[in-house]
Parts: sequence; structure tokens; C-alpha cells
Amino acid sequence: MLGFSNSLKFDVGWPSVAALVYFTLLISGIVLSLITRRSPRRRNIRIATIALTTPIWLAIALVVFLWFTMFKEPPTLAELQRDYPSKRVDLEMILLMSDEDVDFSRIAPDFLDGTPGPTNQSGRYMANDPNAGLPESRWDAYRKIYSRDGIRLGIQRDGARDAFIMVDSVGLLNRGHTSGYLHCAAGAPADAYRFEPCVLRQEKGERKVDRYSNEEAYSFQQLDDRWYAYDEGPG
Repeated sequence: MLGFSNSLKFDVGWPSVAALVYFTLLISGIVLSLITRRSPRRRNIRIATIALTTPIWLAIALVVFLWFTMFKEPPTLAELQRDYPSKRVDLEMILLMSDEDVDFSRIAPDFLDGTPGPTNQSGRYMANDPNAGLPESRWDAYRKIYSRDGIRLGIQRDGARDAFIMVDSVGLLNRGHTSGYLHCAAGAPADAYRFEPCVLRQEKGERKVDRYSNEEAYSFQQLDDRWYAYDEGPG
């Protein structure tokens, strides 16, 4: 039992010992590179010290990458509203293209959801899948517009053919939210499941929910007759 306890203490303390040794070597290298007279030895010390800083620079690069990708907030309603006039033509084009590609409920840069082909089998199809059912040239046309307007997540349609063009998102599962441009279809069935702004038909609205709620949080701002700046989640 005593041997197991000592081994456990060593295992738990090992990262701390490694960190202590690393920073001792790093600080020693910095000091020696400053006090050692100019010589090949001083140059070698500096090279070794620079090499020792590599993990620090890699850690900084990782933090910066995560900050500007995984943890970057999507555009606010105010930002979406500001950009809408310059992006409206492209948004209308995406909507028109999606109206023609009725077999797909989701067209993202790297995957499709839908029922393409003669089998009419619903599923998700990744890029370069020969069974995707959307010609590569057509998919590239979507990607070109997405790239031009900073649309990272593509377009999603519901049963009423309302369209959510998703600019960006942050977070995972029910802890995240997505913002973009929502278009409410005309002539949808009265009993169709729709995005909340398309049901409410208000100029603006918001619903906040706590972590235990089964409802979806949202906020929106009307841009014109059928277009909204829309933020959905968490839920």
C-alpha cells in the first residue's frame, strides 16, 4: 500500500517537476545569453534558448486560433442589419438557387442534407460524395457566394420553405447560438412548423430562456418585408 501511495504521489507531481525544470532551463538560458561574452558558446546558448521558447509560441498560437475560430462570437443583429444592403443581392441569389434545388433542406460549404437522386433517400452527404446529387459546379457557385459574404454555415430550409442563411455560430450543442439572415416564405401552410419571426410577423422580438428550459432562445430584427436579422439559440 505504501509503494502504491508513493507511486501515485510521483505521478501526480511529475507535470509540476517537468514545468519547473523547463522554466529553470529557459531562465538560465536567457541569463547566460545576456552575460556570456560574444563567442560561439554565446550563440549556441541563444539558439538553445530560442528552441526552448517553441512550446510557449505554440501555446500562444493555439490560444489565438481558438479565440478567433471556436470562441469568436457570430455577428450581432446590429452588424447584420448594417451589412444587409451590401449583401442583399447575394442573399436573394442564394434564396433563388435554393428554391431551384428543392431536394435539399441544407446546403453548407462542406455538406448537404436532402433527398437527392432517383432513390429519394434522405441523408447527409459530404463534399466529394458522388451520391450527393448536387453537381460540383452548382455547389461551387454556392461556395463562391458564401465566401464572398462571409457565410460560414450555408442555408437551411424548413417545411414551409423559410430560409435561414447562417453567417456564423459559436458554442456546441445547446450552449451555442447562430446568427444570420432569415427569409420568411410566402403562402406557407397555416399549420407548418416555422421560424418564430415568420410566425410572429413583428418588427423585432426576443426570447431568453434559462438552462433548464426546453424552448429555443432567439432574437430578431426585421430588415424589410420578409427578411430578418436573426439569432437562434441556445436552447
